[in-house]
Amino acid sequence: MDLIRDVLDKQVIDRNGSRIGKVDGLILSVTDEGPPKVAFIEMGPLTLIRRLSWHLHDWMPARLREAPPFRIPWSKVKDVGIDVEVDVDDKGTPIERYQEWLRRHVLRYIPGGRS
Repeated sequence: MDLIRDVLDKQVIDRNGSRIGKVDGLILSVTDEGPPKVAFIEMGPLTLIRRLSWHLHDWMPARLREAPPFRIPWSKVKDVGIDVEVDVDDKGTPIERYQEWLRRHVLRYIPGGRS
């Protein structure tokens, strides 16, 4: 599987069929006993902005920089296709709040971004 092509930026669907965000990053586990393995998919504005630009990351308000990204263990990934299906519930995920902040404070200023 090509992780960048097949997983990164894909829509994440929870066990109820709700969209809970997109895969913004991948966390790998490295050991001496073999090749790296995917440990988590990571979601959240900090991960996305860090991926896009360290300058944007430094510009973000401190309260968002300090918020931990939302991680889903790779063991909870049920299927990778057009979307990434995971066996988690959307309750308690901070993703929607982060996405709303990004829409209001960042994306509306980018040509073609949503306002």
